[in-house]
Amino acid sequence: MIRAAFLIVRRPVTLNVSWIASMANTPFQKEWNNIATRRGLSVEAAFVVEVAGEEITVPVLLRGFGRTRGMLLVTDFCLISAYANALVDLGYGFSCLSEPTGVAHPDDDEALMEMLADWGWSGSASPPAWYREPIS
Repeated sequence: MIRAAFLIVRRPVTLNVSWIASMANTPFQKEWNNIATRRGLSVEAAFVVEVAGEEITVPVLLRGFGRTRGMLLVTDFCLISAYANALVDLGYGFSCLSEPTGVAHPDDDEALMEMLADWGWSGSASPPAWYREPIS
């Protein structure tokens, strides 16, 4: 005879999510780590943010651009759609971007610069020397 026991916990449980940092990076995260290295940006892949009492993990946090706490970068908007307003209230911006194709295009760097300019510099220090303000 097989017996099963169940434990019902009636107090908050703190989850240890430190294992996330040791996960293998996705192609999207690897691409943003490469961009960060080339451009001197600050990224965290993966990033855990607490929203409305829940912890969600987003693929990449890009600091210094967009809102005051940075840009949350995802490849699937469903991951954050239920939390979008709360994330903005917390000071995050967000963007849903495509997975990298693995094929470099001559205009990739220019497109990146335009995207970063559109998000705007929000860092506390001066922006990187290569950064250019958006054209109005």
